[in-house]
Amino acid sequence: EKMNNIINELLLLASVRKLDEIETAPLDMGYVVGEALSRLRLMIEEYQAEIVMPERWLAASGYASWVEEVWANYISNAIKYGGTPPVVEVGATLLDDRSVRCWVKDNGAGLDAGRQARLFNQFTRLDETRARGHGLGLSIVQRIVDKLGGQVGVESEIGVGSVFSFTLPAPKERSH
Repeated sequence: EKMNNIINELLLLASVRKLDEIETAPLDMGYVVGEALSRLRLMIEEYQAEIVMPERWLAASGYASWVEEVWANYISNAIKYGGTPPVVEVGATLLDDRSVRCWVKDNGAGLDAGRQARLFNQFTRLDETRARGHGLGLSIVQRIVDKLGGQVGVESEIGVGSVFSFTLPAPKERSH
């Protein structure tokens, strides 16, 4: 299973690298996040994680399967590195430049500035004792979000937790 996951992530990374142009569309973010959560169902049960969702989602543009991968990665990390039990809050905020900042907040131990700086590097695992993975996830997230014209980010406070985010463009307004 681990080998299969690594192969699938490497294939996804290769496909993201290969495509110069990707056709984006308005996303039903509630559905996209729901798909990511259904992939993580067993992990959510195993860790007895609480997932806190917004009542409504902001509209954003992207490529659904890639954005689902970003959510799955951020949420699974929030569960793995969260508190006991993990409380994971997800949501989206409209920014001044009309882009949408999607975010995942955990109740984990938090990360110092040095660890934050290394997060999105390939094959980086910051916590060898708790993490089951291979360190590709956040580098794939970085590549996907770059291809979609957005940015990744992390804010963290020791003892409080972390907020991982990514931006996507808001859907283009139709002219009448």
